[in-house]
Amino acid sequence: MKKTLIPLIAGLFFTIAGIAQPPGGQFDPEEMVKRQTQQMVEDLGLNEAQEVKVDSLNRKYSQKMGEMFQSAQGDFQGMREKMETLREEKNAELKTILTEEQYTKHVELEKKRMEEFRSRRRDGGGGPQGTPPGRRGAPRGNRR
Repeated sequence: MKKTLIPLIAGLFFTIAGIAQPPGGQFDPEEMVKRQTQQMVEDLGLNEAQEVKVDSLNRKYSQKMGEMFQSAQGDFQGMREKMETLREEKNAELKTILTEEQYTKHVELEKKRMEEFRSRRRDGGGGPQGTPPGRRGAPRGNRR
């Protein structure tokens, strides 16, 4: 179970980071928080009070994740364990903000996104949407 959760958490974070990454490849944590919160508003039907609390929660854990990545120094096992702990902490706080139905839907959507992420990685995807794996550049025969 633990072996499946760690890649799931890492993949979820990278999926969220990838969604929030603007064209040109520059990562903006502030923009990621805004997009993540907006996605939750749309997916879960958050009211205004919930939106404010979720935005604050997303900011808090975005900062913690950033600090964790900077201090990891190549210790990926330690980072995975810390990511699991952060995810559990965030979900516990999120559970106090959302209704039972919203929280259940959130967990289901998180699981679905992770499955999609794994599927793209397994299939060799990761390029622009609609680009078949292995067809991102010029055909191999035409390269010089």
